[in-house]
Amino acid sequence: MGSTSNAIFNGSSRYSQDFQQVISRAVSIASLPITILNEQKTQVSAESTALASLDSKFQSLSAAVAGIGNSFGWASYQANVSDPTKLSVTLGDGATEGDYSVNITRAGAYATSITRAAWTAGSDLSYQISLSGTVYDLRPADSSAASVAAAINQSYGDRVRATVVNVGSADTPEYRISLQSTQMEDLAPDILLSAASLQDQKVTGQAVQYVVNNSGQTGQSSSATLQIADGLAVTLATGATGTATIHVSRGSSALGNALANFANAYNLAVDELGKQHGSSAGALSGNSVVDELTQALRTLSTYDGQSGSLTGLAPLGLDLGKDGHLTFDSAKFNVAAQDSGTVQAFFGSADSSGFLKLATDTMNRVLQADTGLLPSTETQNQNQGNALDARISDAQDRVDQLQISLQEQMAAADALISSMEQQYNYITGMFEAMRVASEQYK
Repeated sequence: MGSTSNAIFNGSSRYSQDFQQVISRAVSIASLPITILNEQKTQVSAESTALASLDSKFQSLSAAVAGIGNSFGWASYQANVSDPTKLSVTLGDGATEGDYSVNITRAGAYATSITRAAWTAGSDLSYQISLSGTVYDLRPADSSAASVAAAINQSYGDRVRATVVNVGSADTPEYRISLQSTQMEDLAPDILLSAASLQDQKVTGQAVQYVVNNSGQTGQSSSATLQIADGLAVTLATGATGTATIHVSRGSSALGNALANFANAYNLAVDELGKQHGSSAGALSGNSVVDELTQALRTLSTYDGQSGSLTGLAPLGLDLGKDGHLTFDSAKFNVAAQDSGTVQAFFGSADSSGFLKLATDTMNRVLQADTGLLPSTETQNQNQGNALDARISDAQDRVDQLQISLQEQMAAADALISSMEQQYNYITGMFEAMRVASEQYK
């Protein structure tokens, strides 16, 4: 925003203060439009702040709506294992309700080996490593056990891990290199020195064998983690054999938490809109955007879609109070959640039907980039503010030019008057001197 210059006119005539008053009054009158524009800009800035606060609250509400949809995804499922000592379960995208069994017919093993004798470092030694009978070159920094193990891990760490162990005592250490395959397979890991084997094979590696859901088909894996269905992975315990059953079901806690979050986000949006109503209404009082946002919230809270015994949100524990706030009753929800199929049908999905379709479409109308109610209103507000800034700047330039012009005119007038005053004083002085002289010679 511009501001009117308050430069003081400095003249030398007796009328300089009068000239300053003329300049100040003219500039003050010319600045009245700037004052009005600045008041408008203050209002626009206040509206911008209010819109940003509303945008934040409705973004949170939109995220809460998405959270309801996400609660029907794989995160809502839980798995119960009949024998956790045999395996554990990890659920992911694609998981579905159902019963599964895994019969581990062979536990599988990681191949291991260890150096036969204490490691002896030397010079100009040529090391190699043998994996599944294939020999590969090693290029350790030196021939110490630590350097050879580091070279193995750097080049072949995806297949075998090397560690240096002390099989002696603290006083008389005896270092050897231990190798273990990273997959359950007959890797037979061996370190070779000049083509001679240095390792004793301790455990022969073998793949896991298993049967899923009594299919009669034996599966085989070099990993302890088995993907037995979409979104369902099991990790076998070391050495475990036998059968374990898995029951996957949808839990209600994820949806319950999502509905509680939705109620909280909804209430925050209601409270933010409430600031624009009443005797102490904010900057958006009377703006149509407030009514449109209020209607959007009402659309969500009064949804009356039906699925089975569910009609509207109230049977799910979301009750709309007289104050316009939603409250979530978890006990009421838990009763409705026992019929998971009906609950899921009621909510539907964001792109098909049900509450989620309506809520998502409503949030898109409010928040869609560029075209949504709030983004478009904020853009209009920003454009209005920019236009006011330009008008204020132009008006201030005109006032500044007026002040400069008046100062130049008043300076010229003051200089002329000052010159005339000097001439007057000079002539008056001369006449006074002549008068005094004439009186002295009478």
